Amino acid sequence: MDYYRLVIETTSAAAEVLAAALSHISPFCEIDDPDNVRELTQAPSPRWDYLGEELFENSGRTPTVTFYFERGEQGALLLRETEAAVRALAQNDSQGFYGSLKMRVDEVKSEDWENNWKQYYKPFAVGSRLLVHPSWEPVPQDAQGRKVLTIDPSSSFGTGSHATTRLCMETLDGMELCGANVLDMGCGSGILAATAVLLGAQSAFLCDIEPAAVKTAAENVGQAAAEAGTGAVCRAACGNWLENAGLAAQIAGQGPYDVICANIVADVLIAMCTGLISVLRPGGVILLSGIIDSRRDEVLETYEKAGLHLECEKNRDGWTMFSMKR
Repeated sequence: MDYYRLVIETTSAAAEVLAAALSHISPFCEIDDPDNVRELTQAPSPRWDYLGEELFENSGRTPTVTFYFERGEQGALLLRETEAAVRALAQNDSQGFYGSLKMRVDEVKSEDWENNWKQYYKPFAVGSRLLVHPSWEPVPQDAQGRKVLTIDPSSSFGTGSHATTRLCMETLDGMELCGANVLDMGCGSGILAATAVLLGAQSAFLCDIEPAAVKTAAENVGQAAAEAGTGAVCRAACGNWLENAGLAAQIAGQGPYDVICANIVADVLIAMCTGLISVLRPGGVILLSGIIDSRRDEVLETYEKAGLHLECEKNRDGWTMFSMKR
């Protein structure tokens, strides 16, 4: 589906007010305010792991509110109605609260964001045994006897190209996983559980807070199970383990787990420490990733104090991954 995109220049103070004032016409909007980054970095006790340099490069831009309308007769009517509402606000804004309210309109094709990224996602080798293969690409003829992991991340995190994911996959590639029961916490596309299943794991439980991710992950792990031909079983659930007692009981009921993969962020890994260890089999291994280097010591100390032992540590591009044993 194609869209009309209306971009409105405004001020930091007015951005949310403007979005709310026009939400009755179109609820599909986004706010781009560089001041948010400035406020985040200047907070007395900042709680963030990583801010991309591009955020600071864009810090001088004018704040904008962007609305989207489905392309067609109805969308065109809503677009004109929104433009008229903005002009009315400008005429009555004697104090300049809303800023310039300059508008520009263009058309966006849905495939611009749904499919264009796929041209950059090509098959690649991981470790000594794996070849990651996007579902829309042909399998390379020079796979050289590697196990082919077919993956379609859809809109979920987990193509295998990011350092946090790749470090986990490389570690799994070096493990003996035959018959293992695996938990993939914060599964995204399910690529880590799919890797484990392809390498011999007998069962996998997937969990994510995003419903779309859980659906995508289950499909990818199911594909890996079919490819492995081992009859591996995949179960999946959506929710926040830290807040949902029923989900926590469901995860525990499918345990204990021989291997747990948790590629999330430092704060969540710390918060989940006790729960993750409680469902990890004695002698089992947990892979902790998504840790920016500056939070390395904090995460490691938390899990060591809880009784786990560091087996190996891997670092790449400013990210850290721990393999820890109970």
